[in-house]
Amino acid sequence: MGDDEEAVWIKATQDSLGKLISKPKMTEKYLKKPPFRFLHDTVMEVIKVTGFGQGLYKDEEQDAAQLVDKTAKVDFLNKAISLVCFALGDKVDVVANKIVAGLEADKTNAFLVRFHEAATTCAGAKSDDAVQRVLAGESAAAPKKEKKEKKDAKPAEEKPAEAAAAPAGDDAEEEKKKKDEARRKKKDQEKAKQKAEEAAAAAPAAAAAPAEEAPAEAPAEDEEAKKKEEKKKKDKEERKEREERKQREKEEAEAAAAAAEHDQAAAEQQALAEHHAAQAAAAARQHQAQQAEQAA
Repeated sequence: MGDDEEAVWIKATQDSLGKLISKPKMTEKYLKKPPFRFLHDTVMEVIKVTGFGQGLYKDEEQDAAQLVDKTAKVDFLNKAISLVCFALGDKVDVVANKIVAGLEADKTNAFLVRFHEAATTCAGAKSDDAVQRVLAGESAAAPKKEKKEKKDAKPAEEKPAEAAAAPAGDDAEEEKKKKDEARRKKKDQEKAKQKAEEAAAAAPAAAAAPAEEAPAEAPAEDEEAKKKEEKKKKDKEERKEREERKQREKEEAEAAAAAAEHDQAAAEQQALAEHHAAQAAAAARQHQAQQAEQAA
């Protein structure tokens, strides 16, 4: 799968679920090979934010730490897959076993996009109906292939043809021995092939196991970052409040000083007016006295 194609389905998930929930973050690191813990946190956060799928999981299923074995993880994912299929009325091409093994990340991302679609369009009656169907035991997951039964069935199917085609006499006995030997070799080859497939499937699962715990740190890091951001915001608000208080005190002091200066100027002006009035009165009295002297 090319980088360009990979970038397309990663962006599709980021543009859908990444805009619906704030945690866990839809980072390229987790979407390239989504670990179970990341997917569990995503499903539970979507249920919390939208109400879609409410009541689907038991209390112990809501705690990822209690889902330690592969069967529990597969069952959790199959519930989510069935929920989306029933709500949308459409099949989603994804297999829980392969998700847990860290395979087919493109299909896992496609499922996350469909999960976003269901959560934003089917909350309410459709969601409730889908939840009840899942809890009643219905499943949209593909049934497991019974390899052993198919192997056992092959010899039974071949027997009539062999009996019909078997030659008579010694040639028939020799032919039977050859076919028995061919069947035995074929069974040995199939067993060897099955073991090789199981080993190949187990290798990605083992490699994915340490990565599953990574998202546990992601929410913790997000929480720490959130606390730091809140503290920064609070400090900024307190600093702004202190500055505003200082500004108010400064303005009040300036207003008080201006009022005092105004009162002082008014008092001085009144005193000056009184002084002038006194001078005018004294001058008038002196003038009257002079007139009186002249008249005498």
